[in-house]
Amino acid sequence: MAQNWTVGDLIRWAAGYLNERQVSSPRLSGELLLAQVLGCQRLDLYLRFDQPLGPEELAAFKALILRRRAQEPVAYILGRREFYGLEFGVGPGVLIPRPESEHLVEEALARLAGAEAPRILDLCTGSGAVALALVQELPSAAVVACDLSGQALTYARQNAQNLGLGGRVAWLQGDLWEPVAAAGGFFDLIVANPPYVSQAEWERLPPEVRGYEPPEALLAGPEGLDFLRPIIAGAGAHLRPQGWLLTEIGAGQGPSVRRLAQQAGIFIEISLVKDLAGLERVLVCQRGDYG
Repeated sequence: MAQNWTVGDLIRWAAGYLNERQVSSPRLSGELLLAQVLGCQRLDLYLRFDQPLGPEELAAFKALILRRRAQEPVAYILGRREFYGLEFGVGPGVLIPRPESEHLVEEALARLAGAEAPRILDLCTGSGAVALALVQELPSAAVVACDLSGQALTYARQNAQNLGLGGRVAWLQGDLWEPVAAAGGFFDLIVANPPYVSQAEWERLPPEVRGYEPPEALLAGPEGLDFLRPIIAGAGAHLRPQGWLLTEIGAGQGPSVRRLAQQAGIFIEISLVKDLAGLERVLVCQRGDYG
């Protein structure tokens, strides 16, 4: 790269270079990585369009672009991802929070509107994105969050500290319901974003997902239901009367998870919430009274 290249030159070059190599969102990727090098916001680049970069900045930018060329996710390169207006640290070994999961937070908040000191359980918490978004919005809530991955929980705990929410969530390690006994008691709301990708779907995922994000946080058997099935079946042992179970689901899984919820025999309300793309994304179930 020539040393007289400007911000505008580099944005155009990166967009073309990454597009030729079939990298998704090539221009956005280039802008985010260039903003990282220059220590500014992405939109600020357009106020500095004619600014030339020095040799060290050019070298740093090229190194990041080469990582992106290899399909490494931008969030891993930057070490962070925004979710529900909060910034979360992410990296190898933890799933990158998706915008679709914000529907899970919104539906949870709607079900808890007006609740005083609700008790919440977050299964498969990963980076802690859903749990911490709920804590941020519900200062009186008591939240327990679980994950099988110790690596993911390390990110979650650090994210809590970085967001000034340390001590607001009890983090537990274990497989689905197994660690929940240590928390004791029942919950007003259980929320989960479990693995729900089938093996067939896995083969169709972009290389930046299959090559970098942890398969154990995505894959869930032939139908993508290996985690949803025990979550739905086991929720009754941990929900208070009139309590809610909300779980994110994959595209096309609506009919299957509705049947699983009906088979559980404890829910008086079962509904499916669509995302902005019109896909059924969140299963919402309310438990009836004990009996």
